[in-house]
Amino acid sequence: MDFDLTGLVGRDRELAELVTFLDTAATDGAALLLTGDPGVGKTALLDATAELAAAKGIRVVRGSGVEYETDVSFAGLHQLVAPLAAELGRLPRSMREAVEVALGLGAGPAPSRIAVLNAVLSLFGEAARERPLLLVVDDLHVVDDASRSAVVFVARRLGGHRIGLLGARRAESDGSFRPTGLAELAVAPLDDAGALRLLSRRFAHLPRRVLSTVAREAQGNPLALLEFAGSTRVSGDRDGEGAGWASGPGRDVRALYGARVGRLPRRTRDLLLLAALEGSGDIRVLEAAGGPDGLDGLAPAERDHLVEVVESGRAVRFRHPLVRSAVVDGSTGEQRRSAHRRLAEALVDRPERRGDHLARATTAPDEAVAAVVESAARSILRRGDADGAITRLRRAAELSPGPAARRRRLSQAAYVAAWVAGHLEVSHEIMHEVEGDPAARSLSAAAAAGFLVLVTDGDADTAHALLTEAVEQAPVPPGPPGGELETALFTLTLAGQYSGRPEHWQPLVDVLARFPEAAPSAAASLARVHHDLGSVTDAMLRRLDEEIARLRDQTDADVVIRTALTASYLDRLPGCREAVSRVIRDGGAVGSSMPALMFVALDDLYAGRWQASADAAAELIALCEETGYHLFAQVGHYVAAMAAAQRGDLDACREHCEDIWRWSGPRGLRRLENCAHQAAARAALGAADFETAFRHATAICAPGALPPFNPEAVWSAPDLVEAAVRSGRHAEARRHADALRDAGVGHLSPRFALSSATAGAMTSDPEDMARCFEEALALPGVEQWPFEVGRAQLAYGERLRRQGLVRDARVQLAAARGRFEELGARSWEARAAAELRATGMTRTARGKAGAALTPQELEVAGLAAAGLSNPQIASRLFLSPRTVSSHLYRVFPKLGITSRAELRDALEALPPGPPAARP
Repeated sequence: MDFDLTGLVGRDRELAELVTFLDTAATDGAALLLTGDPGVGKTALLDATAELAAAKGIRVVRGSGVEYETDVSFAGLHQLVAPLAAELGRLPRSMREAVEVALGLGAGPAPSRIAVLNAVLSLFGEAARERPLLLVVDDLHVVDDASRSAVVFVARRLGGHRIGLLGARRAESDGSFRPTGLAELAVAPLDDAGALRLLSRRFAHLPRRVLSTVAREAQGNPLALLEFAGSTRVSGDRDGEGAGWASGPGRDVRALYGARVGRLPRRTRDLLLLAALEGSGDIRVLEAAGGPDGLDGLAPAERDHLVEVVESGRAVRFRHPLVRSAVVDGSTGEQRRSAHRRLAEALVDRPERRGDHLARATTAPDEAVAAVVESAARSILRRGDADGAITRLRRAAELSPGPAARRRRLSQAAYVAAWVAGHLEVSHEIMHEVEGDPAARSLSAAAAAGFLVLVTDGDADTAHALLTEAVEQAPVPPGPPGGELETALFTLTLAGQYSGRPEHWQPLVDVLARFPEAAPSAAASLARVHHDLGSVTDAMLRRLDEEIARLRDQTDADVVIRTALTASYLDRLPGCREAVSRVIRDGGAVGSSMPALMFVALDDLYAGRWQASADAAAELIALCEETGYHLFAQVGHYVAAMAAAQRGDLDACREHCEDIWRWSGPRGLRRLENCAHQAAARAALGAADFETAFRHATAICAPGALPPFNPEAVWSAPDLVEAAVRSGRHAEARRHADALRDAGVGHLSPRFALSSATAGAMTSDPEDMARCFEEALALPGVEQWPFEVGRAQLAYGERLRRQGLVRDARVQLAAARGRFEELGARSWEARAAAELRATGMTRTARGKAGAALTPQELEVAGLAAAGLSNPQIASRLFLSPRTVSSHLYRVFPKLGITSRAELRDALEALPPGPPAARP
C-alpha cells in the first residue's frame, strides 16, 4: 500500500531511515531513538512513521513522557500497557500479576523489577503475535525512571520479535538521562532552502521578504517556522508579540502556544490542565475529575489542533509536548492545586497516584495527607522503587504538622537511601535536616544515623551508643518488634556483629530477652544465631527453610537480604542464590546490591567456585569504594583472602588480610580482624606452616573455648585443631575438638557435621582413628562441600601413613589430591602429593642426581629450601631433628651441593616430575 510522505519538507534522509527501520522491525525487531532540539520535528517524524506503520498493517501503541509525572513510577509504561488489556489477560498468571501490581492495577506480592520487565517484554511479544507491533514513545527524557528502564530493557531484546520501538528525546537533556546504548538518529534543523520551502507551502500569502525574516529568526526549527509565520501579518508585524525572538525558538513557540491556549474557553482550559497534570490522558479520569462532558469541553482545543482524541475516544493526546507545557505555565498555582485535588478525588481507588496528586495539591501541613503519601511511599518501596519511596517520604515529612512525625519520616527516607538505594549523599543530606534536635534520638533517626556512621566510617561505637539509647527508651510491644523498632534493632545487631566486642553484644542480648521468637529475617533471630550457633533449634531451621522457599516470590530487597544474612550463618545460602542474584540484577537497590554480592561471593566460596567467588569479591570491593560503603568492602577483602588462601595464592591472601587489619584494627572491629586471621590460618595450613597457622587461629579464640558472638571461632575450629596436632600441641587440639563437639553445631548442616567429626577424628586415639574418619566421610550431604571433604581425606591419609598403613593411606591421599586438583587448591594439592611421595608412591626422576633421592629426602630437601629449620621440618613430618639432619647429610652429595643456600637452585634444576614441596 502506497503512502504519501510529502507533507514533511526537508526530511528525505530521516524518512528513508525510518522506512528501513519499519521494514526491519516488522520482520526481525528493531529500536531507534530520535534526538534533537525542541520543535525540530521529532514528533512530526514519529507521527509520520506511526501513520506509515498503520498503513502497512502494523499495530501502533503510543506513549510519551510527562514532566509532571517524572516521579510517578511506571506512569509512562502504563500508557503502553493500557491498550493491550486483552493481551495482558492472555499472559501466564504470574506475569499478568507482575504487570498489574507494578502499574497499580492490582494487588498482591510486590514483583521484582526483573519480573516486571520480563513480563512486559512477553506482553509486547503476545501483542505482536498476529501482526507486527510498533511502540512509539515521545519525550523519553521526561519519562519516569522505572518506565524508561523498561523501555530500554525491551528495546535491547527485540531481535526476532517483530516489534519496533521508536522513541524521541531532546538533545539537550540534563545529566539525569543516562545513555541507553540504542541506535540514534539525530534530527537537525532545516537548512535555509528547506525552511523557505516549508513556509512557502504553508503561508503562500506572505511576501517573500517576510518569509525570509521568519526563516532567519526561526533558525531552521520547523515548529518555530510554522508558529512564527502563523502569527505574522502581511506587513511583517507579529500578533501579540514585541520585536525580537532572541530567547530561542523553543521558548518562543511555547509562548505562542500559551497565547492560543489563553484564547480558549475557560471550561476547555480547565480540562486541558487536568489532562496535562493527569498524564495518561484517560478520558474516564478526566470526566471523573472535571465533569461528564469531557469530550465536548475539549472540542475547541481539538479544533485548534492543540490536542487530539485517540483510542476510540478513550484518551486525549497533546499535539506537541510544548502545548502541555504552555497549558501548565499559563495556569496559576491555585488552579494547579485545585486540579490536583480533583484528580486525587477521581483516583481514590489508586492510592499511589492519589497520594501523588494530594501531595501536589497541599501547601499547608496536613497529617491526613502526609499519612496517605507515606503509605504510598511504603507501597512503592515494596514494588522495588527505592528512589520513588525516598521522594514521597520527604514530601510526607514536609506535610507533617508535628515535628516528631516530620523527623521520623525524614529519618526513614535517609535509612532507605542508605540501606536500599545506596545513595549516601542523599542520606547525609536528609540527616542534616534532622540532627541537632533532641527529637533526633527517635528510633528512625537513630537507625539512619547509626547505619550511616557504621557503613561509611566503621564507627561501631557511635552507632551502638545512638541505637542502644533509642531502643532502651522505646516501649516494648506485646509481640515481635516491627516498624521503627525492628529497623533500629537490626541496625544495632549489625553494629554488634561487625564489632564482635562483648561490651556491644551483651546489652543487645539483654534487650532481645524482652521479645518473643521472631521470623528468621528479624533482627532478634539474626542476633540469637550470631550469639550461639549451637542454640539454633531444628524448629528454627525449619522456619528458616520455609522463609527461604518463599524468597522466590519475595521482591522486597530488605527481606531478601535479611533472610540471606541469617542463612549465611547456617549454610543455607544456595537456597537464597536466586533471590539475592535478582537483587543484584534489578539494579534499582544499589545499597542492597552490596550485601547481595557478599552472599553470592560466599556461596561460591563454600561451593568451591573460587574464581567466581574472587570475581564477585572484586566487584563488591570496587562498588563499595565507589559508593563509600567502606565497611562492606572489608567483607569483600575477607572473601578474596579466603579464596586466595584455599587456592594457595599466599601473596594475594596476605595483601587482603593486611587491608582488613589496617582498616578494622584502629576502629576496634574485632569480628573483621578475626575474619582476616581465619584466612591467614587457612593459607598457612595449605603451605604446611603449622606454627603460623596456630598463631592466627588462636588469635580468634583460645584452644578449648568457643566464645559467644564469635562465629569465626566455630568456622576456624578445624584449622586450630589441625595446626595444634601438626605442631605437637595434642592436648590443645583435643580440648578444642571436644569444645566443637560440645557446641552442638553438627545438626545445622552437613558441613558443620563434617567439620566437627573431622576435628574429633584428628584427635582420636589410634585404635579409633579409622572408624572416626570413616564415619565423618560417610555423613549424608557432605559432597556439596568439596574442600572440607578433601581436608578430611588428607588428614585421614596422613594419620594412616604415620601409623604405617601405607596402602590405605594412598587411597585417601590420592582422593584428596584429586579433589584439590579439581578445585584448584594448589598448596593443598602439593601437601597431598608430598604425603603420597612419602608413602613411596612416586615416579622415578629422570635426572641422575634426582633419581638418588628417596621420597622422604626429597620432601625434607624441599622444606629446607623453603627456609624452614630442622626442628620446624621435624615438627611437620613427625620426625626427630636428628633424623632430618641425617636426611640432609645424605641429600647434599646426591645433589652435588655443599650448603643449604644451594638447595633451591639444585631442586629447581631437577627434571619435571611429580609436584614436590619446593619453595
